[in-house]
Amino acid sequence: MNLCSVIVHARPDQRIAVQARLAALPGVEVQGGDENGKLIVTVEDCDSASAADTMMSFNSVEGVISSTLIYHYGGDDLNEEVIRETN
Repeated sequence: MNLCSVIVHARPDQRIAVQARLAALPGVEVQGGDENGKLIVTVEDCDSASAADTMMSFNSVEGVISSTLIYHYGGDDLNEEVIRETN
């Protein structure tokens, strides 16, 4: 399991549309942002795509200027913790 936090810089005039485009990608949640177009995004592995593949696709999303990985967690213990919490 991989869990990542990414800062995505979007064109300010397209920020709302970029948020929607990113949120439509598998494993992506937009946590917040500002009027200058900087968005805080979390990405995790899912059945249809790895977090790495999803993050690589960010730069092809219309309105995205750049994206920067700021945090990465990877490990099986996260999966084990989620399983324990759901049981």
